[in-house]
Amino acid sequence: MIETPRLRLVPCDDTLFDAIKMGNNVLGRVMGLNVPKKWTEFRDTFAPSYERWKQHPPLREWWVYLTIHKERNQLIGSCGYKGEPDSSGIVEIGYEIMPDMRAQGLATETAKGLVEHAFASNGVHKVIAHTMSEENASTQLLQNLGFVYTSDVQDSDEGALWLWELARKTWKEGQNK
Repeated sequence: MIETPRLRLVPCDDTLFDAIKMGNNVLGRVMGLNVPKKWTEFRDTFAPSYERWKQHPPLREWWVYLTIHKERNQLIGSCGYKGEPDSSGIVEIGYEIMPDMRAQGLATETAKGLVEHAFASNGVHKVIAHTMSEENASTQLLQNLGFVYTSDVQDSDEGALWLWELARKTWKEGQNK
């Protein structure tokens, strides 16, 4: 689990993946918290994520997390990594916060928690993220955390994207200011 001041990022396991498949009421009972109807915009990605996770045990720390707002005891989104660090020590993060909870710094707190967790692993030298190829809340969030835009990317599923990178050295320097 990753803890931040207002959030708990809980890694999905067999029980949570099964509960997600069974619906919000079951997920709420299993986790002991409030699960709103529209806590995720990506419900259809959980089944393939689970299959990949089951077949590849190293993903267990580097995959899907559920984002819990501590004070509200409420599920407010999901986040995580798109696989374990590669042979170059690069890992990619992703995050979402349900619309009703946006514009409160929770996505920034989520992303920062993921970055800190990644850099706590000696094998991670760079964290990357992709955004839509336009200025938006995510591009601002990444810039605020020290990420730098590095290139345009054409994704077969998503279309035009921007690639953002944050090196361990840059992160450490930013934390010491």
